[in-house]
Amino acid sequence: MPEHHLPDLTFPDLTYGSREVQRDLLRWIYSGGAGLHIKKVNASIKKGTLGQPLTERIELVRKIHEALSNAIARGVQRKTIFTQIEVLNNLFKWADETNVEVSLDSIEKEYRSWTDSLIHRVRIVRNLSAGSAYDFGSVAGWVIDRIFDRATAIVRSTRLKKPKRPTRAVGLQAEKQNLERTFAFGRFLLDLSDGLGVDKIWGTLPVLIPLRSGVVLEEWSGYSRVPRKLPNPKYPSQTSYHAKQSTLKRMRWEAEKTLRTRAPLINLRIQAEMFMLMGQPGVNLAQVIKLRMDQWRYKPSTNGYEIRTYKNRRWGPVVFEIHSAYRPIFERYLQWREAIFPDDPNGLLFPLLGKVGAPTTRHSDSPSGFHKLKRACAQGGIVYIPPTALRSTNVNWMLRRTQDPSLTAEEKQHSVKTLLNVYEKPSLHRAQGQIKKFWAKHDPSKAAAGPGLCHGGFAAPINDIPAAAPVPNCLTPAGCLFCTNQRDIDSQDHVWSLVSFRELRSFELSRQGASDSDKSRQEHPAEVVIARVNAKLDYISASSPRRDEWVKEAFLRMTEGRYHPSWGPLIESF
Repeated sequence: MPEHHLPDLTFPDLTYGSREVQRDLLRWIYSGGAGLHIKKVNASIKKGTLGQPLTERIELVRKIHEALSNAIARGVQRKTIFTQIEVLNNLFKWADETNVEVSLDSIEKEYRSWTDSLIHRVRIVRNLSAGSAYDFGSVAGWVIDRIFDRATAIVRSTRLKKPKRPTRAVGLQAEKQNLERTFAFGRFLLDLSDGLGVDKIWGTLPVLIPLRSGVVLEEWSGYSRVPRKLPNPKYPSQTSYHAKQSTLKRMRWEAEKTLRTRAPLINLRIQAEMFMLMGQPGVNLAQVIKLRMDQWRYKPSTNGYEIRTYKNRRWGPVVFEIHSAYRPIFERYLQWREAIFPDDPNGLLFPLLGKVGAPTTRHSDSPSGFHKLKRACAQGGIVYIPPTALRSTNVNWMLRRTQDPSLTAEEKQHSVKTLLNVYEKPSLHRAQGQIKKFWAKHDPSKAAAGPGLCHGGFAAPINDIPAAAPVPNCLTPAGCLFCTNQRDIDSQDHVWSLVSFRELRSFELSRQGASDSDKSRQEHPAEVVIARVNAKLDYISASSPRRDEWVKEAFLRMTEGRYHPSWGPLIESF
């Protein structure tokens, strides 16, 4: 089939950067086209290297193009579309390598065969993880589901299984350190903003940025102080020549006060300001990078200011809110941006510059790598926190403060399900607080007459209670030891109380003056109480080395005459 009869399989609704290659699904109609580099495939098609198009694939590829175009029209992110194209390209590449005929009628069957090959790579070849295999199958299956209007995802009919990724609870110390790192990162961003004013940007090099930690960053705005090619020590004249040339180059670089020479400094300030704005509630990277100067306005709110977008000749819905304390910092950045980019008053709010000093062609879902900011963090000894981690910390902090998933999800512009499944991290600190509140509200335990706590409001003797044992009546301390509602406390203080109570009963027994040789006498209730306490102490001592130390310490205190406050006055009265 001649090429001019083939359908248009490009995506005119997508915008591309100056160095990007436009996505075209035409390559999938040719055998071997999926395996070629994206920059070479069109030339190979025109030269006829790939042969004639495979007519059985035309309708399938056209349906895929239609499904992706509909997704673009619905507002699916550009990055997501590119990912779907890349994964589907792997499917067609597999079909070319295995000589499998794929068409609209056979794509569901061959899709399952392709997922089997992914499982083979996971289990036998071991060059693919189970998580990646499932992600590939899910992404490609999503497009196939749209083609055939499937009610059930096709990936469920395969042997691919989503691996379980259990989330471990964050300990108290780790959670504290996480917040401390976040606060230190925020202070570092503010230091960068303070140290890169307009006068510093156009001033002499290097720019010295003092940090509150005492470290001073030295920024040369892309100029390297060390020559790329070191002179040969055998020729001293070269050393002098290279030193002179390096000095002249540095002077020319410093004298040229343009966006080209100051782009690294400008980008560092812009990236720092972007992260400070992303530190506000409900602000994410996708919103920040697409903001333009002519698309938003302030509006006062309860806790600060609302940023509203301009739509349909009126100020539209709220995009996010900023704290009132941050507004002076934000307004200072707007003044700085106006001074740096006087010819671009209505451009991007954060116009990052390219190597030639011109604003980079970026898209609403194409963020920067923030390499300059990462390098500055390494020099300043600060842990870099990416936007995803910064937002996750913000979400979990608010969830911990409010204890309300619905309110947090609404504030962070997510569903409750997404909030709990994606963002929430189990917190040991939060769990401890919730457990404490629960038992404070629902635990029926109360102070008992004897050692420990009472779990009920009535006396109930234990099974096989000795005949000489005191009968529980909620009045006699000894009777509590033989009640089913008595509860021991896992603490050293309780062990001390038990040993002191045992000492009290020992003094009581010694007052009886009974002879040990008198076998006919009846067992004294104090003996039964002492035996009960000894059994408890033996169990506590054997349960763990830590509790054994509690028991030893309690008996040592008895030797020293240090009795528990609950029983000390009674013991001393004997």
